[in-house]
Amino acid sequence: MARHDYSIRPEPRFEDGAFIPSAPLPIVLHDPDDWSLRDDIALMRALMRNAIETTSQTSRSQACVQGKLFGHEFFTVADPKLIQFIFVKNHTLLKMNDTRQRILKPLIRSGLISAEGEEWKRIRHLLTPMFTPRHIRTFSKGMKTTINREMPLTLKDGAEISLTTTMMNLTYEVLSDALFSGEIDDDKSVMISDFDSVLRTMGRPDPFDVLKFPDAIPRLTRIPGRRALHRIWTRVGQAIDKRKTKEKSGESFPTDFLKLLMEAGDETHGPLSSEEIQDQAVTFIGAGHETTSHGLTWMLYLLSQDKDARQRVEAEVDALDVENTPVDKWVDALPWTWACFEEAMRLFPPAPFVSRELTAPISYGDRDFKGGDNVLLNLWALHRHYDLWDNPDAFVPDRFFGKNRAKIDRFQYLPFGLGPRVCIGQRFAQQEAIIMAALLLRDYRFDYTGDEAPWPRMRITLQAENGMPMLVSRRG
Repeated sequence: MARHDYSIRPEPRFEDGAFIPSAPLPIVLHDPDDWSLRDDIALMRALMRNAIETTSQTSRSQACVQGKLFGHEFFTVADPKLIQFIFVKNHTLLKMNDTRQRILKPLIRSGLISAEGEEWKRIRHLLTPMFTPRHIRTFSKGMKTTINREMPLTLKDGAEISLTTTMMNLTYEVLSDALFSGEIDDDKSVMISDFDSVLRTMGRPDPFDVLKFPDAIPRLTRIPGRRALHRIWTRVGQAIDKRKTKEKSGESFPTDFLKLLMEAGDETHGPLSSEEIQDQAVTFIGAGHETTSHGLTWMLYLLSQDKDARQRVEAEVDALDVENTPVDKWVDALPWTWACFEEAMRLFPPAPFVSRELTAPISYGDRDFKGGDNVLLNLWALHRHYDLWDNPDAFVPDRFFGKNRAKIDRFQYLPFGLGPRVCIGQRFAQQEAIIMAALLLRDYRFDYTGDEAPWPRMRITLQAENGMPMLVSRRG
């Protein structure tokens, strides 16, 4: 059987009135008995270049697919009931996949996303009160203020922009205000550039990781991002030290996330150390602004192609009384806008892979899993699975609108993960996204100007390869 050509890039198109964006074709895996070192190398190169390009046809059509790379076996699961069984009901039998940890640990150390075992339980326990709906709602007015302040500075009528960069800047401003009350804004352009550099150079698997070489062997692919990573850690550490110095002098502060981190602790769990506060702060900045910004970027691109959907969004946000409707109620007042965002997150999930390793054997139906088996939840495949979605590659916001939303299984749409390790900042990101979408689309229209269709590329998060060039037009 002919080998898969990873270089194919289908053109975007309309079919039956629905827009289908350009995306990697699922690969067709040939007979395992015919698999060779040549196929391992081709798959490894694709994995390093863009992991979603390694999604197979079978993983989009079957409940569970067994694969192998350089002799290492893994299972890709895409059945909602099997996903619930493994990742929720048997979550205590899972640990982080080694390859994933080798990527994340150097970036966020013991941040909540990479922490495991008792360390994770303690940190999660201390952070959970900060992300209750009550606490998240208190940040809604500040989000609105930040976005209204920054939009006129960032968006000019008739200007052509990189939408990726613009959304990253705006979401960074929101996070900076919520986390540090703007105390690290003096070098925000450097911080944003450094995060981008780190994700570009260090946010992908190194061949030595996949081959499970010892950590003592340097990963050459990660060397270019080390200086940027060092600047991030230094800058955040300095901000924390400065805040602690001011606190000792009796200075008062607004209730931002840094204040909450410094006050975390109870009768059973001691406070976070300065290093732990630093780990969580870097994790919040990195994961927080990446997820929301890329989700909004893809949404605005899809709306630029589907003019009918965009007109419905514009009519909905125009009808919203932004001055008198409580900001934390906007999501209820903008159901079509929210459906468009959810559909964008389905087609382009910001964090497409959840990988775990089983620590003990389990059985489901006639399938047996062994301790040590790697289990992969490929959200790119799950969100485009042929048996779970009608017209799975098309932009169809109606599937998330009104009563249709209830038809979607809890475990077939998972942009923020699942189980005990579901993204703790999910409500924050969702609130930020709807506020930003409403304010942006009330005042501006975005039209795609790229010569070629944007191509999704994974660097820990899923982003547009070309930066998403857009023409900005002032509405009304």
